[in-house]
Amino acid sequence: MKHKTEKKPHHVMRMRAKLFVSFAVFTLTAILLLWGFQILLLDRFYYEVTKRRMVSAANEIVALYEEDGEDFDGDVYGIGLNNELCISVFDAEGKLTTTADIGGGCLIHNISDNALTKLYQRALSQGGEYFHRAGLAGFQNGETRPLFAGGNYHVRDRLLYATVRDTSRGVLILLFDSAVTPVNMIKGALMLQLMLVTLTMTVIACFVANSLAKRLSRPITDVNRAAKQLTAGVYDVQFDGDGYREIVELSDTLNRTAEELARTDKMQKELIANISHDLRTPLTMITGYCEMMRDIEGENTPENMQVVLDETARLTSLVNDLVDLSKYQSGAGPKVEIEHIDLDALLAEVIDRYRKLMAGKGYTFVYESVGQRFADFDKKRILQVIYNLINNAINYAGDDKTVIVRLCDAADGRARVEVIDHGEGIDKENLPYIFDRYYKVDKVHKRAVTGTGLGLSIVKNILTAQGAPFGVTSEVGKGSTFYFEL
Repeated sequence: MKHKTEKKPHHVMRMRAKLFVSFAVFTLTAILLLWGFQILLLDRFYYEVTKRRMVSAANEIVALYEEDGEDFDGDVYGIGLNNELCISVFDAEGKLTTTADIGGGCLIHNISDNALTKLYQRALSQGGEYFHRAGLAGFQNGETRPLFAGGNYHVRDRLLYATVRDTSRGVLILLFDSAVTPVNMIKGALMLQLMLVTLTMTVIACFVANSLAKRLSRPITDVNRAAKQLTAGVYDVQFDGDGYREIVELSDTLNRTAEELARTDKMQKELIANISHDLRTPLTMITGYCEMMRDIEGENTPENMQVVLDETARLTSLVNDLVDLSKYQSGAGPKVEIEHIDLDALLAEVIDRYRKLMAGKGYTFVYESVGQRFADFDKKRILQVIYNLINNAINYAGDDKTVIVRLCDAADGRARVEVIDHGEGIDKENLPYIFDRYYKVDKVHKRAVTGTGLGLSIVKNILTAQGAPFGVTSEVGKGSTFYFEL
């Protein structure tokens, strides 16, 4: 026994909540990055910037030394002043060449020969340059005794840079000294500022996130609310999308979908009513004539029996057309068997049959042809197309009861078959739907003179399956021309 699968409840976050959470996460991430760069990495950033400033100053001094300018001392002092660096330049023998004393507390001025020798050796051992951090604790370079503390270990936090450079005028020993900004004090000030910024950004972010989520989700919520009405069979619902282009396009698409669903629903109801009418009519006539022949003596005549046979044939034809149409639309139609056939001879044979079949009913069949035209197609299926088109023309032939079948050449070298009537014609707005099942232009369904009323839909499915172009042109009051090309 099969049980109906229960619909699982939705546990997916609503769009409005998801937008709010996404914006909140983005804001939180931005705040965390701000704290990380401003507090946790501030010391390292400042240290690296000071190192690069010292290396750049050393490169400038070496370039000036090699140029042997007249005011080398002034240039060095200017470099120190611009970069807030104390500078000492020694030659290879340890003799002071020039100096720039910027600010107090500098460690490299009046440096002892022992300290200068240690810096020189460490720079040589490390590829020509050495950075030394003299901190408040005094032991920031893995030393057992601070290099510049002397008898007092409480040296201000400073950064020293020693580099040995080979120049065209000899070896230079350059010493740089810079006070390290009290980062901890700056961190304290920044933390206070960041707390205020974090609180302010959090409040603003919550307000903006809520407003933005509401603004973005409202059009989708409105569209979803309207779309739910479609499932209840309300097809006159209007989708009014606004806010951004995607929602406007979605609303337009859903409006067209609602229109198509309404049209399909109407046609489905008409289809049921029309098929019921076409089934009931022959059954009523068969029942009536059979009862008449049973109850009334002398009515069991060949003429009455022929009426019963004709209505039985009509009923059988309708059922067969319904079966064929269902097969075509489900993709289970008969296998296509292509043959190379002369369309001219085939059409002439069909017209001759109709002239004999409709003799005495006032119909005129005209056949116009450009001559032999061979094409590759499934003869049985194409005959069904031709019969249905001619039957349709007979049903709407107009007062002159004339049906014209024409074989001509299409623009791309194909053979074109046209079936023409001089009936009432079809409005332009109805032309796109004329090949739909039981589509009718007039409000009242009438019984076809010949055929079942499903012919054009069968024509559409057969020609589509064989990849043949087809269509209809019509003018109200003058008639219609149905055509296909092979």
